[in-house]
Amino acid sequence: MGLLGLAATALWAALITGALAGAVDGLMAWLHFRALPATAIEATRIDRWSDLVGGASAAAMLYAGVQALWLLPTALLAWLLFLRRRTARFAAATLLTLGFAAGAFVLLYWHTRERFFYGMPATSAPRLAVSGALALGSVVFGIAAGSILARTRFGLRAGATALSLLLVSVGAVWATGQSRSVSDRGRINDRNREVPNVVLIVIDALRADVLGCYGNGTVATPNIDALAAGGAVFDNAFANAPFTGASFASFFTGQYPRRHGILTMGPELRVEPGITFTQLLDGGVRADGTRMLEGDVVASAFMTGALSHGSGLMAGFDAYRELMMGHDLVDLGSRWSVFRSELVPSILRAKVEGKLDLDLLVNSARTWIGRNADRRFALFLHLYSTHTPYDPPEPFRSDYVDPDYDGPIQTFYADMRVALEQAEFGDWDPTDADLRQIYDLYLGGVAQADHHVGLLVEELRSQGLLEDTLIIVTSDHGEDFGAGRRPGTDFGRWEHNHMYRSNLHIPLILHWPAGIEGGARVEALVEGVDLLPTVADAAGIEPLPSEEPSDQVDGRSLLPLVRGERQDHKPFAFAEDGTYVSIFDRRNMLTLERYAVLPDGWQVVLEEGIGSVRFHDFDQDPTGETDLFADIVRGGNERVATPQNVERVMVDVDRLRAALLEWNATMPIPVESVARSARDLETEQNAALAAGGSRAQAEADKLEQLGYAAGWNQYVGELRDRVLERRAERAEDGSW
Repeated sequence: MGLLGLAATALWAALITGALAGAVDGLMAWLHFRALPATAIEATRIDRWSDLVGGASAAAMLYAGVQALWLLPTALLAWLLFLRRRTARFAAATLLTLGFAAGAFVLLYWHTRERFFYGMPATSAPRLAVSGALALGSVVFGIAAGSILARTRFGLRAGATALSLLLVSVGAVWATGQSRSVSDRGRINDRNREVPNVVLIVIDALRADVLGCYGNGTVATPNIDALAAGGAVFDNAFANAPFTGASFASFFTGQYPRRHGILTMGPELRVEPGITFTQLLDGGVRADGTRMLEGDVVASAFMTGALSHGSGLMAGFDAYRELMMGHDLVDLGSRWSVFRSELVPSILRAKVEGKLDLDLLVNSARTWIGRNADRRFALFLHLYSTHTPYDPPEPFRSDYVDPDYDGPIQTFYADMRVALEQAEFGDWDPTDADLRQIYDLYLGGVAQADHHVGLLVEELRSQGLLEDTLIIVTSDHGEDFGAGRRPGTDFGRWEHNHMYRSNLHIPLILHWPAGIEGGARVEALVEGVDLLPTVADAAGIEPLPSEEPSDQVDGRSLLPLVRGERQDHKPFAFAEDGTYVSIFDRRNMLTLERYAVLPDGWQVVLEEGIGSVRFHDFDQDPTGETDLFADIVRGGNERVATPQNVERVMVDVDRLRAALLEWNATMPIPVESVARSARDLETEQNAALAAGGSRAQAEADKLEQLGYAAGWNQYVGELRDRVLERRAERAEDGSW
C-alpha cells in the first residue's frame, strides 16, 4: 500500500472515529449546560436544540482534527516499519481500531474520573486500576468496531463517511456563525473616560498576618507590600463568611450572605440574581447623571478553583478562564467558545498546559491586559497557591521548607486536615515537625502568590496603566493551623470553615495612585460587602437603590476612610455560615448557633445551658481563642467565674446580641431556614470529637443529620428541639 493511500486512509479513519467520539462528547457538553441553574448567566445556558445539533457537530469537527493529528504520524511510522506490504483493508482496520480505542478511552477516562474519582491523583492505585481496565475495554471495542467497519461493503463505509463529513461541515458552519463582534467593548468614550480600570485580586485562604505589611517578617511578600506602601492598608477587615462561595458573593454584590443567598459550603449552591460590580460598571449612573451603557467596560475573570461560570457570580463578565476546571479563556460572545470549553480535548489540553506553566493563569491575565490596554477594563484574578493542597513549586518551596525534614508531609491535602481534626492517622503519628512542615508549605504558597501579584502589577506598569487602575488585594477567608489545640487531646482546627477570628480576619489593600495617596493605614472596622460600593465610588457611580430587600446593597464605600473624610465606618460587622451567626466590633465578637439568635432560642441557652455561644474580648485575647462565655458565664473556669465578671461579660453580650437582632430583622432569608452543608456537619463532628465527645455518638449524629434518620437539611440539634418544645408550651398556655 502506498504512502499517499495510507495517509488518505488515516484521514478517513480520523474523520469517522473523530465524528463519532465528538458527537458523543458534544451531547455530554450540551447536557451539562442544559442542567445549569436559572441563576447562571444566560450566555452559558446552551440548551436550544439547535445548540445540540450545532455544538455536537462542531465537537465532531474538533475531534476529527485531534484524531488526524496523531493518526497521520502513526500511519507514516507504520508504513516505514511494516505496512508497505499489507493490504489496504488491514491498514484501514488498524487505523480505525486505534481511532475508536483512543476516542472511547478519553471519554470513559474523563467522565468516570468526574463521577467517581474527583480530586483523586491520577497516579493513585484506584485510578490506575480503573484506567487499565478502561484501556483494555477500549482496545477490545476498537478492534471489534474497526474490523467490522473495515470489512463491510462499500455502501456502509461510504454512508459512514458521508455522515461524518456532514457532521463536520455543519459544525464548521455553526462554530463560525456563533461569534459576535466585541471589538468595541471598553473603548474609551465620554461616559467611561473618567472611570479607572479595576483589578480585583483575591488570594484564597490568605491570612493577613503572613504579609510583611501586616507585620510578618518571616515570609517575603515584596510585591504586595509595595502595593500597600503606595496605597491603603485596612487593619480590621473581615470576611462575611469563613468559606469561599459566600465571601466572593459578598465581594461581588455588596450583600450579606442572607441577602445574596449563598450560606453554606457546597459546590451545588448558586447566588441569587443580583447586580455584580461588573454589571454596575456597565449600567450604573454617574454623579453627573450620565448612565454607563453595556459595553463601556470590558471585563474578564481568571480563576483557579472553587468558583465557576455556573455560580451566577460571573454575570457582567465578557470572558473567563477557569484553571482548575480546565477551561481556556472562554469568550462569552461566542457560543462555540463557551461550548468548546466543556469538551474533553479542550479540557485536557488546558490541564496539561497548566501543569507545564505554573504561571499560566496570571500570564493569561497579562496577555488579556495587553490586548485591552487601550480600553476601559475590569479584571478579576483568583489565586489559589495558599489553599490546600499546599504544594509550592521551586524556588518558593525550598525558601521556607526545612531541608532536613524527612517526614511524610511533602504535600498537605484536605484529607490530611480531616485526619488531624478527627485524630485518626492510621500508621501516621503526627509530630511537631510534621505540623511545622504544613505551615512552611503554606508560607511557600504565600510567596508564590506574591510573585503572581508582582507579574500582574509589572504588566500594568509596562502598559502605562498602573497610575489609573484601582487594584484591590484581599482574601476570601483566613486559614487555621492547629488553632485551639489542647496538647495531648487533639490537634485543633485546620484549614477553614471555622467561625473564628483566624478565619474571618482578612488582608485588604487598595492601590490607586490617581485616586488615593499612598501610606494610609485605616483602623476602622470594614467588611467584604464594602468592596462593591468602593468600586462604584471610584467610578463615580452610586449603587442602584431598590425597594426589594433581596436587591439592597449592605456595604459602604471605603474611599472616604482612605481620604480622611470619615474616621468611623460602621459599628459592627457580621459573618455567618450554615451553623453560626457572628457579630463583632473592634473589641468583641459574639457567635451564636442560628436558633440562639432568636429570643426563644436565647432563653433556652441561658436557662438550660444548651447551644453553642462564644464570646471573645480581643483586647485581652487578640487571637480570639479564649471563650469568655464558657469560662465565666457558664463557669468553666472557677477562678474567673465571679459575679462581677459574669455581669461585665453579659453587658457586652447583651449589647452585641441586641445589635444582632436588629440586623437579623433586615435580612430577607430567615435565620432558621438555612440548611447546613455536609462540610458544616463534618466541622461540627470534628469539634465534638476534639472536645472529648464520643466518636460513636458523633458518627450517629452525623448519619442522622445526613438523612438516614431525618432530612439532611434540617437542623436537628438539641437546641432546636428545646426551642420548638418551648414554643409549643407557650402556644398551649397562650403566652406566645
